[in-house]
Amino acid sequence: MKQYDLVSQEDEWGCGAACMASLLGIPYQKAKQLVEEVKERSINAKPYGLEPHHIAIALKEEGVKVIADWDPAEIPDGAIVCIRGKPPYANDHYILKTPSGWMDPWYNIGENNREARYREEYPTDTFFLVALVPVSG
Repeated sequence: MKQYDLVSQEDEWGCGAACMASLLGIPYQKAKQLVEEVKERSINAKPYGLEPHHIAIALKEEGVKVIADWDPAEIPDGAIVCIRGKPPYANDHYILKTPSGWMDPWYNIGENNREARYREEYPTDTFFLVALVPVSG
């Protein structure tokens, strides 16, 4: 597996783990394990999903430092972005900026057979919340 490969989320609340997996070039299950260690419970346990700091701490432990940016002038490749919007995006959803576009780990959100694909833009009727932007040092 290589950095920025498509990674489908295997859990309903696993979009952050899938984005992390793609960024690090590791399997979904390994990324899930890393963030669950930080969250100290399953990503499917209440509170559901992952907060940005869960992802940031797990990435730092793997050697990737990120900063949270609520108003970036530009979103670089490698940034994990949290979006929200109208259903089916009423809950936060993470996507990853890649050289091939936005890696969406649940492109067909709402379907049981979760499929990852690249998008040119954010999903329709969604808006930007925060970006976890990789930094050097």
